[in-house]
Amino acid sequence: MLSLTVAPSRQLGRGATTQPGMVGDTMQRSAKGTAGRTRPDRFSSIVMKRPRLVVTLCFVGAMTLVTIVGLRQLYNTARNDLQNRQRDLEVRAVGVDALIDSERRRLLFLRNYAEHVLASERQQRIGIQNPAVQTVLGEISQPVWQTPGSLGGPIVYGTNAAGLAGLDGFHRDAALLPGDIALARTLSPLVEISQHADAVQSTVAFISSNGVFVIAPEHQALSVPELLRRFNTMNYYRGQLPERNPNRDVLWTPVYSGLQKGEAISTLSAPVYFGNQFRGAVVMDITQSRLLSLQLSTGAPVDEEGDPVEFGLLNTNGSIVYFRNGVLIDERPARFSASLLQTAKASVDKWMQRGSGYIERNGQYLLYRRIGQSHWMLMAATSNAELTLATARRVLSSPLIAAWVVLGVLLVGTLRIVTNIFGHYVEASERLETLARSDPLTGLANRRRFQEAFAEMLERANRASQQPVALAVLMLDIDFFKRVNDRFGHAAGDRVLTVLAGILRANLRSVDLPARTGGEEFAALLPDADLATATAVAERVRLAVEAHARDAAAPASAAHPEAIAFTVSIGVATSPADCRADYEALMQVADRRLYVAKESGRNRVVDVDAQVPDARA
Repeated sequence: MLSLTVAPSRQLGRGATTQPGMVGDTMQRSAKGTAGRTRPDRFSSIVMKRPRLVVTLCFVGAMTLVTIVGLRQLYNTARNDLQNRQRDLEVRAVGVDALIDSERRRLLFLRNYAEHVLASERQQRIGIQNPAVQTVLGEISQPVWQTPGSLGGPIVYGTNAAGLAGLDGFHRDAALLPGDIALARTLSPLVEISQHADAVQSTVAFISSNGVFVIAPEHQALSVPELLRRFNTMNYYRGQLPERNPNRDVLWTPVYSGLQKGEAISTLSAPVYFGNQFRGAVVMDITQSRLLSLQLSTGAPVDEEGDPVEFGLLNTNGSIVYFRNGVLIDERPARFSASLLQTAKASVDKWMQRGSGYIERNGQYLLYRRIGQSHWMLMAATSNAELTLATARRVLSSPLIAAWVVLGVLLVGTLRIVTNIFGHYVEASERLETLARSDPLTGLANRRRFQEAFAEMLERANRASQQPVALAVLMLDIDFFKRVNDRFGHAAGDRVLTVLAGILRANLRSVDLPARTGGEEFAALLPDADLATATAVAERVRLAVEAHARDAAAPASAAHPEAIAFTVSIGVATSPADCRADYEALMQVADRRLYVAKESGRNRVVDVDAQVPDARA
């Protein structure tokens, strides 16, 4: 069954005639005004087709200019904020330096005095000859022994050689033991004075490598062996061993849990030497209360945006202490990037020489400032997001925000007006376009869309490959469709057409395009399909149509048109097997084979011209 397509043509209105001279005059007259009207007409056409787009683009242009100015101001403000944070870090470093320098001076006084006592033969002799020392020397074989400190100072404790077994940081040297006991007794009152040096009573201790120690305040909760085992594991003592601290530096121990009430503390410690011989260490705790007083003395406990103030203290040995709002914390704050901290540990020596600066990676910043001439570096962290947020809060009061708000309100109002004016026009245009490209009954592509899709597919295929394009076309026609209309009515016939459209959607490949080309005639475009593939697809569709009404719940009737059984005949044409990839040529071949299928008994697929298959039931 061949189908004819009549192309639309334009005609002059009734009675409208033209003479050759009139045409020439008209062209001459219109040519004069065409140049002046071309651009306005083109712009008017764009406005009519895309009114909301035009209005939006105009406002977007204006808002873009405002945005560029705003972003520039935002960037400059963010850079200034980063510099302000660097200056704030310098101010806080002065406060930290004052605290650490004060604690360090007290610690170094104890260390220097201890080394002075060890170097003075006279003081050593007087200390060893003291009756308290002589008495306790007779008890050193006991697991725990003690002797009072000088001038009413804290008690000096010790253990025997067996008590030091397994503690690799301690060793019993019987020749040096009397001098160590005498030294601990001499330092005892100074330890207590240092412990009460200010309102914050931190822990101060002298720990001898011979297993002798004096500590203030005394810790009754732990026994002497327990304290010695704790000392042996803590970095403030183990870090001072000669192999770990060959330069004999003052060390800052990272945060750990203190002995009293589990308070988080950090410790300054210094080694005690006599010549090249390590004799022990003096240690001094710095509690969170002490650092809180530091924080309050160097700035507000929280920043102006209400966020907590977080800092880190980096030692030259690579250890880092963190504190938030003046309180020592165990965990690394989230704003401190782990990768930047690794860089900081690796670059600490260079940073010490540089004094201050910052590093940036992936939008994360780490600011640093050396604390005086100490071995510590004060660090603060921030990010582009944090800087931008802080800057945005300041920019909110800028006139740029008012300009943005006004432009936004104008845009919304104008778009509403444009939508109301052009809404019906745009919707009508979209409906017309949809109707022009699809069949209103079945929702499938119409003949026009089918031809466009064929041309588009052919163009893509030609661009992608120089080989002949492989594609197929199916032509389908419902068998005895007039009988359906005559028996069940045209409404039922329309329902049969929609049923067939659904079967085509379900059984064609996802890349295939079904279309209704007119009446009960349908077509399908199969890209990248050879004859075997196209025939298999056509047969699958035919079988689905034949079987669709077998399991219907109700008998076929005008009330139940979906139960109406019907069949289709299909003609298959492929390129390049049957002809070149031309729309008209392929459709003619497919239509011819559809006619053969009809003449051969219907309800069948014909894919070659010579095929005359046996009739199917």
